Amino acid sequence: MTPYLWWGLTIVVIVSLIALITFAFRAGDNAQNVHSSELAAEDAEVVAGVQANMAKAQAEGPQDKDQLLQRLDAGTG
Repeated sequence: MTPYLWWGLTIVVIVSLIALITFAFRAGDNAQNVHSSELAAEDAEVVAGVQANMAKAQAEGPQDKDQLLQRLDAGTG
């Protein structure tokens, strides 16, 4: 009876370790996915800000060569 108990306990310990390792790997993968998603969101915000600034500059900027030259002469361009 004792060998069966030891073998059973050994199998339970091995299965428990495998389950723990599997859980740890999945938790690490999830954390990595969250981190990369946060980085992608930050990059998207930066790109959106740059695009907004470019659109604003194009909308508010000089419309022709004469306006551009006037702004450059005035020192505001």
